[in-house]
Amino acid sequence: MQNRKIKIIVLFVEPMLYGMDLIREVYEKTPYEFQYIYCEEKVTGRDVIQLPVNAVLFKGNAYQRKRLLKKIFQDFQPDFAIINGYVGYEQTIAIKYCQKWHIPYSIETDTPLHIPESKFKAILKKVYLKKLLHHECCYGFPGGTLQKENLVYYGIPDNKCYIMPMSISEKRLIEECKKVENQAELKNEYNVSEKKVILFVGRLEPEKNVSLLIHSFGELKKLDNEVVLFIIGDGSERKKLEQLAEELKIEDIYFEGYITFPKNVIYYKMADIFVLPSEYEPWGLVVNEAIIMGLPVVVSSHVGCREDLIQNGKNGYIFENNDREDLTRCLQQTLNLEIEFRMTDQWNYKQYLEGFKRAVESICRK
Repeated sequence: MQNRKIKIIVLFVEPMLYGMDLIREVYEKTPYEFQYIYCEEKVTGRDVIQLPVNAVLFKGNAYQRKRLLKKIFQDFQPDFAIINGYVGYEQTIAIKYCQKWHIPYSIETDTPLHIPESKFKAILKKVYLKKLLHHECCYGFPGGTLQKENLVYYGIPDNKCYIMPMSISEKRLIEECKKVENQAELKNEYNVSEKKVILFVGRLEPEKNVSLLIHSFGELKKLDNEVVLFIIGDGSERKKLEQLAEELKIEDIYFEGYITFPKNVIYYKMADIFVLPSEYEPWGLVVNEAIIMGLPVVVSSHVGCREDLIQNGKNGYIFENNDREDLTRCLQQTLNLEIEFRMTDQWNYKQYLEGFKRAVESICRK
């Protein structure tokens, strides 16, 4: 292996912009040879995704997928495999092949530690995951601090975990940002020129807890009427949330619907604060986007990126999950917050690329 390219299989769940960023910003900048595999045909959201030429998109039933996965492993003869997640059918089969053929593999995850409340379920989960993760060939590529804690708890030794910072392409966002008007012009265009803009971007589903944000925004309006709330996204909760805003008689809430990249950049540039109030959020890449765009952020204590991207009082605030008063207080404090630093200066694809090459060389050149 010393005199040839290291060959790596990457198993993705589905095509999405984050994965394309990762390929362009990291994988294509290494000397390694890659084979990409996608478990699902569907695309997250409505983004148009152009798959790389060296990609295989799974189709067919479980048996056909298993047979195709085996053929890819046998034909490509990888030195290393990167498996996104560990609970899906294809992920489990890929792990089993790596263990059987003694191929080093790494679990890449954005999921923080979650122990089921039921003691029986907690034991069952730990026993099952130990079989997949507690193995001499297994390594961890957690997306952050809380994600590393998850992998270590379920069986991967601390010294075999390499944090690969969950990131998005800063270049992609900044280039698009340059094409749109400045903040003052955008605010004038949307008739909010004299007001502070609070922004939420995400699916309108129960776990996003947007109803809490609407209630807190209503309380904030009583303290400072010069604020507006833009909600970017769609989902099963939209009608319910619109009715809630109407019933509470809260003005200046704008439901803009689902807006994909690059059009969503306009709202980031117009905003003064970004909020993610989720009751459950493994990571929250929209927080990365907001920080890249220079916004202070407010997130709940159940958002997975909080340990790595947010420092209270410096670039935003973390409020206690589902605590309306605490969220209102954090929003009020953030209105006048001057950002002391940008966390993405230390948490980006440059760091990912450097750490990735070190990890691969350490694992594959043994």
